[in-house]
Amino acid sequence: METTPWFYERPVSEVRPGDHGLLGYADSEERDRIVGPYVQAGLATAEKVVYITDEPAESLPGLRRCSFDLAKLKSSRQLRVLSRRDACLSRSGAFEPGKLADTLHREKESAFGEGFRAVRVTMDSTWLMSQPGGSDAMLSCEDRLDQAISPSTMAMGICQVDVRRTGARQLSALRESHEVLMRVDAEFDDGILTIRRIYGPFGLQLRGELDASRHSHLSEHLLRAMGSRSGDIHLNVAELDFIDIGGLNLLAQHAAALPHGGSLILDHLRPDVENVITMVGWNRLPRLRPGARAGGAAS
Repeated sequence: METTPWFYERPVSEVRPGDHGLLGYADSEERDRIVGPYVQAGLATAEKVVYITDEPAESLPGLRRCSFDLAKLKSSRQLRVLSRRDACLSRSGAFEPGKLADTLHREKESAFGEGFRAVRVTMDSTWLMSQPGGSDAMLSCEDRLDQAISPSTMAMGICQVDVRRTGARQLSALRESHEVLMRVDAEFDDGILTIRRIYGPFGLQLRGELDASRHSHLSEHLLRAMGSRSGDIHLNVAELDFIDIGGLNLLAQHAAALPHGGSLILDHLRPDVENVITMVGWNRLPRLRPGARAGGAAS
């Protein structure tokens, strides 16, 4: 029996006050394509951005090589780049959940008086998750952050974590402590077909219907994906309701053009879509092959 996920998958452009989101990123491109727009959207409006990190502002997603006057933003307190020691570490360097919650509360409370309509907070917690006891400490902190953010009409937050350096149990627990999972914005969406970049595995997610009038859009985004990575490209088609024969031919053509012997892999095929593909015959579609099924196993 199918179950409906209790969490929301939110594109970053739709983040809103009260969202306490989790970004489990599979590589730096995915992180940058979510955190970058999140930060820039806040700075482009009357919103305060609080970034907790030991990295310099100029190296952060959304701030490197940007057109913003970072010095001016810092002096106006619209941009607050806080070190981990100042935001959440004790004098001995230990993580203090209570201090992080206090930091968020202080920045949120001061924002209104400073003239900002909302506060955007983000921190990468990968460093903490890899420490002994760090996972439990982070989960304890998440409860406090959720209490501060979720009921708020002016605060929103994105907790970042590198899934490659996080255990499966840790990641599952983190997901259960967040009602919102952050996703990159769709690269194409006309109400009939949605195309979104995915990571881990790398590729595209297709949702809706793929007919002749939308072949060129899929081709464009497939070529971009193929040009940015070598090896296999995955297409998550769990929510692809229809694909015509021309669309299958298009996929086969792009699969044959993949460099370095890679394949175009269709993950989570729906039975009705798989029936169409079966009629065509997998053996007649070189380097286009089925991948993971709904249960997670590859065929």
